[in-house]
Amino acid sequence: MEKHIVLLRLSYWIPALADFGIAVLALFPGRMGLTEIVYPMGLTSVIAFSWGVMLLIADRKPMERRWVLVPAILVVNLITAARVVFSAAGIMDFSLGLLLFGTGLALFMAFSYRYANVISARHP
Repeated sequence: MEKHIVLLRLSYWIPALADFGIAVLALFPGRMGLTEIVYPMGLTSVIAFSWGVMLLIADRKPMERRWVLVPAILVVNLITAARVVFSAAGIMDFSLGLLLFGTGLALFMAFSYRYANVISARHP
């Protein structure tokens, strides 16, 4: 398999698995710092699950659907920023691991997207 296809597929699968994890964890009040489940947790779960499905659909035609990485990178950056803001406000514990994961994943996805675009431009 060609390198750019492998990079794109990893860029779809890694955040999709993370989204499925978020979808499950969002339904556990203790993980969200609450004592009972509330409606926004259900919405978060549905949205995360939907993003995961969208990324797996993109994997079926990785080059043609590489544009999906643009909004996915935005989502990863926003989730990472939200964790930093809420940690700084003392609402949740800071996690260097999750900060590095989010930042690294966004950079990896951006690199994969750019690399695929360069390959596409060379071989129209």
